[in-house]
Order: sequence, then structure tokens, then C-alpha cells
Amino acid sequence: MDSIILKFRNIFLEEAQDLLNSYESDLLLLEKNPLDIKLIESAFRSMHTLKGTSGMYGFEFVCELTHKLETIFQAIRERQLDFNKEIFELTFSVIDHLRKLLFDESLSDEKLKEEHYCLMDLINNFSASTSFSLSNELSLKNSSEREQALWHILLHTTESQYFRGISFMNIFRDLADLGCFIINKVENLSKSAIETWSITLLTNFTEDEIREVFLFIEEDCTLVKVSDDIEKYIQVDQKEKEPSILDLINSGGFQKKDVKVTENVVSKHLTADCSRISVNSDKLDHLMFLVSELITLNSQFETSIKQKTFNSISTNREKLDSLSKQFRNIALELRLVPIKDIVLRFQRLIRDLSKQLDKKIEFYTHGDENEIDKSIIDKLSEPLMHIIRNCIDHGIESPENRIKRGKPEAGLIKLSAYHSCGKIFIKIEDDGNGINLEKVKLKAINSGLIKEGDQISKKELIDFIFMPGFSTAQNLSSVSGRGVGMDVVRKKIQELRGDVIVDSQEGIGTSFTIILQQSVSIIDSLLFKVEDSYFTIPISDINICSDIKSEELELRKHTSTIPFGDQLIPFVNIRKILSLGGQYTKKIKLIFFKNNERTMAILADKIVGEHQAVIKPLAKALKKQVYLTSVSQLGDGNMAFMIDTGEMIKAFDCS
Repeated sequence: MDSIILKFRNIFLEEAQDLLNSYESDLLLLEKNPLDIKLIESAFRSMHTLKGTSGMYGFEFVCELTHKLETIFQAIRERQLDFNKEIFELTFSVIDHLRKLLFDESLSDEKLKEEHYCLMDLINNFSASTSFSLSNELSLKNSSEREQALWHILLHTTESQYFRGISFMNIFRDLADLGCFIINKVENLSKSAIETWSITLLTNFTEDEIREVFLFIEEDCTLVKVSDDIEKYIQVDQKEKEPSILDLINSGGFQKKDVKVTENVVSKHLTADCSRISVNSDKLDHLMFLVSELITLNSQFETSIKQKTFNSISTNREKLDSLSKQFRNIALELRLVPIKDIVLRFQRLIRDLSKQLDKKIEFYTHGDENEIDKSIIDKLSEPLMHIIRNCIDHGIESPENRIKRGKPEAGLIKLSAYHSCGKIFIKIEDDGNGINLEKVKLKAINSGLIKEGDQISKKELIDFIFMPGFSTAQNLSSVSGRGVGMDVVRKKIQELRGDVIVDSQEGIGTSFTIILQQSVSIIDSLLFKVEDSYFTIPISDINICSDIKSEELELRKHTSTIPFGDQLIPFVNIRKILSLGGQYTKKIKLIFFKNNERTMAILADKIVGEHQAVIKPLAKALKKQVYLTSVSQLGDGNMAFMIDTGEMIKAFDCS
């Protein structure tokens, strides 16, 4: 396949996913308010656009299926049909199927092929049962009440349309649905590569409906209404009529080229779908401004070096430092996407599971406009999915049990997000059963994790649910019970250098709070030195820096605490825990940091200053160092290790 065409097909795949997401979102809202005309129009537009673009790029089965579904929604738009449960279930099934079709448009998978024709039969049967046809008869019926008019269309065809993957076969098919047309080539007197075609169309459809056919090449078309009194201007003799383009298409005059997509191409499509980000134009404008500033600064550097004006070099170096930080910030902003981008799939998950488990569930979101790094949000989907499944299956009770307990019939799942201290917090909570700690403890005893009579804290008991294979479910179901899921949650969150905190009250509900760094690439940090090794701590975690005399520290060794405000907090001798050797000087540096509302101090030889840490994963040899999370390279080639403040506090804070 032509590499340029393939490029545009990849872009189409991304746009198609966005259209399906938008369509699914509208349906979820329509299910609660089926008379909302704005939502109906929005859903129809999504399906209509997908039908048009899929036909252009050779996705014939997608085009066929969306065309049939579009006609149902056309009937709903025109009040010929009302939304009902059957339409919703059918439409959601079609959306799921379309997502698969995007990556197997030739139906090479036999199971997918069987599913496709089964859905087509369901739609046709639905059509028959509701007494309307799926061949645009509704539109024709309404349009037949209007008088016919004659239209003239001037169409320019260009090479760029080929590179965009425009399919004129589908355009002329749609045009034929509107009425009778004749097309003639206009003689080109110039040497331009652009060809011009004159189309005369007899139809009783409106101008907007005609323009929809040329939606994707609208800039290359001119549409003019010739007359309402068509008898004076056109007489079509069917016997003498030459074959139209539509006749040639239907008779095989235009051969449709088969498109084969290998597994490698499918893989590329999937990758392309995940790697593209929509960017606000304001951010791009800011980026271009910074580029212009950088070019100007480079010119100033060259002038200063030639003229040997070293004072100006120092000034320009400060400007360069400021520009580099701005470039860093805008580069990170370009990677940010709102959390609501992944919320849709959870709305659908909750809808389907609540029906499967015969539960009533309301889903609310708050703060989902907060933005987070694209690389993080891609990896968040799986842990969030497991948490929500856990809330639905283990947390939310059946409507009967909720009523007995004096709760509303419908359970509540709430997802909220907010920023604080350079971190992002995502909280998922339910108002269900809560965690039965006695049941967890009994399971832990039976599994040999603890002994009968052991004194276990609430936090330690809750932590057991994150162990692989640990499940208190009495029955195995398609939703849960195998002991997998929550261990994946902790593992995935830890891979993102984050933490997950669980709080639960039996009979009231459970909350899961995920705490993550805003970005996984560049972090403002404090650089300090112990012996010959360099370490960093995120600036957002720092409280204050001070120093302490070695004599005073010696007196506090037995408690390993020092005063901080009106409390005593633990301190960590990093020399000891990382086996660095050497001795602290008479005046020891203290770095006070906080994590999860806890404060601790770390001892250092020297505080170097602020450092923009471009972080990299640890080498395999250091993977077992639980107190180190990543590494960055300094300007002199030395490596600086980032301290995992969360793990440090977990290990040494006994409060």
C-alpha cells in the first residue's frame, strides 16, 4: 500500500476511535435522557461522519454497518422511531464491533466475520419489526413532499485528494441516493494539473443535505441552485442517456482494489492510535514564540563571542537558562491530556457490569478536567479498571440489600482527581459494603500469611488484598474471584513511581487513592551529596533545609528523632542504609521532606542546589534498592539517584 495513503489511513483510525468514543458518550447520556434532541443530533453526526470517512479509506464493512445504523438514527431524528432498550443494546454492540472492524476491515477473522453478519441480521430484523426499511426510504419519504430543484456543482479534482484517500466512488454513490445526476468534464485550457467536472443534479433534497455528500472536499466544490422550474432546463431521455459514473461503478466498470492488511500493519495502526495527542493551538503558538526567542538569543551569543563582550555572555546565559525551563514546561504541557479521556471507557464498564450483576449504579466524576502525562494515563487504564470492577462486584450491594440497610437503591461510584504539591491524586470511592477485615484476617490465616492470635493493624490487613492470588470471594464468577486484579493495581502504580492508599469502613464504603508524580520525564529536584554519591529529592517533597552539629546528633542516636516544629520526627542516616561508608563532618546538613502527610529528615554532607532531573530507570543491578526510584545524569557525567520518599517514610516512620 502507498506509504502516503497508509499515513492518512492511520490518521483516519485515530479519528474513527474519537468518533466512536464521542458516539458512545452520547449514548450513555441518551440512555438517561432519550428525548434530548442535541444528544440525538450529536450521535447522528458522529455516525454519519464515520460512515463517510470509512468509505473514503476503503473500510467498506464499517461503511455498510454505519450506514444501516445511521438510518435508524435518522428515523429517531425525524420522530419516526423512539429510543428503547433494544436500540441501545444493539447500538452498543455495533460500537464494540466497529472497534474490532477498524483493525480487520477485510473480515479475515472468521469469528469477527460471523459476528458481523449476525449484527447485520439483527439490524435488518429490527427494521422489519419496526416497519421501516434501511434503504433511505425515510429520507426519501420526507423529501418527496418537497418539489424537485435543479442544482449545478462544479467539482475540482486534484492530486492531493488522492493522497488524502478520497474515494469518489462513495461520493457518487451518496449523490445518486439524492437524485438523478449527469457529469461532464470541463475542458482545461491551462496547463494546470487540476481537472474540473460539471455535475447537474435533479433532486428534492436540501442544500445542506447535498453539501454533506461533499463534506470532505467542500473546498474543491461550488454548489449553485439553477431553478425550481426544472422542466424548462432539463429533459432526460432514458433511452438516449449515456452510462453515468454510478452505472459504471455498479456494472464493474470501476474495479475495486482489494486491500490486505497484515498483522504488522494492524500493529502499526494500534501504535499510531496510542501515540497521537491533540494539542491546543495556544500551546503551539507559545512553542513557536520560544523558538523565535531561542534564535534571537543564539544570534546574541554569536555577536558576544565575536566581540569578546563576556559580560553580555553571562547575561545571555541567564536568558538561556530561563528559556530552557520554559521549553521544558511547554514540552511537558504538550504531553498532557485530561483524565476525562479515559473516563468514558469506565462509564461503559460500569453500565455493562451493573446489568450483568443486576445492580443499580450511579457514576460521578469530579476534577476529570485535570491533565496528566500521556505516558501515565495510558498505563492508568488497567489499574483503574480493576479498582472499579472490584467496587462493583465486592463493594456495591444488590438493590434489595441496600434498601434493607437504609441506603438508596442505586449504589454510588465516584472518581475524583486533583493536584497537590506537584502530585496528582486520583480517588475512586464507593458507598458499598466496605472491606470485611475479619474475613480478610481469616483468609490470611488459612493462607499461612499470619498465625492465629497475631496482632495485625488495619493497614496491614488491607495490604493483604494486594497480594497475588489473595481473594475473599466465595464464588468464582466471570467478573472476579480468581485473586487477580488488585495485585496488578499495586504493581502498575509502583511502576509509575506512585502509591495507592486504601481506606474502608465496613457497611459504609471503600476508597482507593492513587498518588502519582505529575510527569515521569523531568522533575525539579534538590541535589545533595553524601560521601562520593549524589542524590536528589523532588522539590515538591521538600519542607526546609537546615543543619545540625554532630554532637547534638550523637545525643539523639538512641531515638533517631529530631525536633521539627512542635513534634519529633525520624531522621535517616543514608550512609548506613546504603552502605556508603565515611563519616559526617562536624556540621551535618538536614533535609526535611514530606510524603503522604508524613515528615522525615535525611542527613547529607553537602546540599548542591536545585537540579532539573531528566530521570531514567535504574539499571538491573540496582532494581532491588527499594529506597531509590530512578537516576539522572549530571553535567559532569556523574549520576544522581532519586530518593523514593514514600518508601523511605514507610520503612522508618513508626508514628
